[in-house]
Amino acid sequence: MNMTNGKRAIAATLAIIAIMALGQSAHAQIITGQADRASYVPGDSGTLTVTILNDASTSLELRNITVYFPWAMFVNGKWDGANVSINLNPWKELGSSSSGNNMYTTSLGFSIPSWFAWRGNSPFVGQSFCPSSTQNRYGEYYGCVLAGTSENSARYQGNDFSIPMALATYTPTSLVAQWLPIATLVVLVVATAFLAMAWMSLRRAAKKA
Repeated sequence: MNMTNGKRAIAATLAIIAIMALGQSAHAQIITGQADRASYVPGDSGTLTVTILNDASTSLELRNITVYFPWAMFVNGKWDGANVSINLNPWKELGSSSSGNNMYTTSLGFSIPSWFAWRGNSPFVGQSFCPSSTQNRYGEYYGCVLAGTSENSARYQGNDFSIPMALATYTPTSLVAQWLPIATLVVLVVATAFLAMAWMSLRRAAKKA
């Protein structure tokens, strides 16, 4: 009975180790998307730099990159992916984490639609929907970078990113600033009237003399 329990314990331990190993393999990539400016407004253009870093102890074949911008959404009942697909031919082999050749970087331009406003309550929050791992390259994603690799057949690892939008600001106009031009105009009109009256009085005085 003790032998049976011991074998079960060993099998369970090996299963846990295998699951942990698979989990590490599935997240062996570090994916980032970095915009070239601190903030944008609708209608601006910019550049997004995408970096794929292999953090595993084995090499990895990078097949493709798919970028879904934050303004992907339903338009007229259809999903407008607002995505850019980059197919690498030949595939890019990323070395192990200690190889010094484990990073791939590419840049792509973008233009923010004039109607775009950030999702959520902040320009930095709620701008993405991105699976960490999926077998579907194309979907209703936004604010998402997917990296397709040769690992575990057709698999895509994703990471979210955002395009920082500038907060709209409003400066209230003070009452002084509103009424000052009007008050200045009134003073000028009154001063002109007094000058006209004084000039007419001088003319009358000159005629009497």
